[in-house]
Amino acid sequence: MRFGMAKKKSSSLPRSSAIDREPALGPGIHGAFIELALSGSYRIRTTSGARCAAVLGDGVDPALADDCLRTGRMIIVADGPRGPAIMGALQTAPPIARDADGVVSVNAKELRMRLDRAAVIEVGAASIAADAAGVVRIEGDRMVVDMGALVRVLSAKVELP
Repeated sequence: MRFGMAKKKSSSLPRSSAIDREPALGPGIHGAFIELALSGSYRIRTTSGARCAAVLGDGVDPALADDCLRTGRMIIVADGPRGPAIMGALQTAPPIARDADGVVSVNAKELRMRLDRAAVIEVGAASIAADAAGVVRIEGDRMVVDMGALVRVLSAKVELP
């Protein structure tokens, strides 16, 4: 009779390793398009036509990936420790920025902003401010008001038609 520890049988199931991941993209960065998003994983198609699964790279906002899927915007992918990773989006249009004359132009059907504290627009001596408490303040020399609800006006002179 032999005493001691019994020898452990090795499992016949393969261990998870780098071999189990999606095929490597190769060195460098690659252009691709997101074809499908499903609970944190993305199916992408590279510009060479290869399809594979990818995850978001560190620091990449999921909203960016959702926008790229919705608009068909090209993304940048690279091999990472968890397999192919979405590193960002390719910018194909100039950003909204001030031109040489100091003018910022935005052409859109609608402009929405969600702010935590306040919004202020100042032009010369006139200003419009709105804060999170729901207070809107309009200051200036002259004003035209067309409101469907309550209006409180503090002014030295008020003209009503």
